[in-house]
Amino acid sequence: MSEKSTPLSGFADTFLSKLKEQSFTIIIMVGIIWYQGKMMEERVAYWQKLYEEKEAYITQTAKEDKQILLERIEYLQEQRDKYVEEALNELKDK
Repeated sequence: MSEKSTPLSGFADTFLSKLKEQSFTIIIMVGIIWYQGKMMEERVAYWQKLYEEKEAYITQTAKEDKQILLERIEYLQEQRDKYVEEALNELKDK
């Protein structure tokens, strides 16, 4: 009769016995979840690294292209100035 008077302890006993039966499965599931978390962290780190490398490459390429364009503009302006100077000298000589 004392067994029926405490239904809470009966529930706890049943719960603990089922927990003991399923403990291996629970441990495996926790291990899988931990492994998936580690793999996700590695993937995120990998993609973050690729993203940062891409951004650095874009920045470097933009700087190089800007420098090339500035040099080209300077060259073209010098050519224009030289042409204008030659044209003015030619007009003066006539």
